[in-house]
Amino acid sequence: MRFNTLFHPQGSDPNAPMETVQSDWEEAILVCTKCASKFRGEFFNGRTRLRSELKDTLRSEGVRNVRVMEVSCLDVCERDKIAITSTRFSKMGRAILLVPPGVSAERVLKGLNDLKS
Repeated sequence: MRFNTLFHPQGSDPNAPMETVQSDWEEAILVCTKCASKFRGEFFNGRTRLRSELKDTLRSEGVRNVRVMEVSCLDVCERDKIAITSTRFSKMGRAILLVPPGVSAERVLKGLNDLKS
């Protein structure tokens, strides 16, 4: 007997072919919520401060093809730092920026840009 769950809704076939879709974004910036939640003022209303600031800064500069996302953990926790990475400037998982709490979005974007060299 198979139970229907959130992951296997009734009538779904786990062996059905997978599909891909195209997105209109060229880059994803990932912010670690586990790191951010350890610091006062960095995590509130279920969102990180850096996610909001990065999105606002990118939009004010007219950048629309970058997605800023929160991830539960990048698994590189370091004391008194917040882990952030970008899919554009580094091979995923190879270069992760560790920033201090309270850092500005502009400084994070500059740091991510420096990862590409």
